[in-house]
Amino acid sequence: MSTSESSSTFKHLIKHILLWSVFSYFYHSGVNVLVAMAHDAKPEHGLLTSIAYGIGFNVLVGHLIGKYDKHWPVIAALYIASVGLLIVPLVILGKAGLMDVYFIVAMILSLPTSTFVIEKIKQRISLNTEQTQ
Repeated sequence: MSTSESSSTFKHLIKHILLWSVFSYFYHSGVNVLVAMAHDAKPEHGLLTSIAYGIGFNVLVGHLIGKYDKHWPVIAALYIASVGLLIVPLVILGKAGLMDVYFIVAMILSLPTSTFVIEKIKQRISLNTEQTQ
């Protein structure tokens, strides 16, 4: 790899990391609203309800990540979920801002998984569309 190619890749990576960091804040804000809505419903099992809502939210976010990040969508999803659920609350509110450990693990695992599955579904639909034409 030449120096200009590695420099270009490095710049591309820095640009993506900065964008992912901004999206991490928005992801954190969305998850906070999701948890508040889940708890306002006063379900019998609040954590499970929050995780179920969160997985649905992650499917939607995974679709958006795949739509706007064509290079590394699964890595972006892992970064956005990790920074959005761990770093952002620690910076803003300190340790008290962290959510339940099981919720964090479920969200960090489900966002990259959702992104990957959605990308595979899009590829399959695209392949089927090309075959029927």
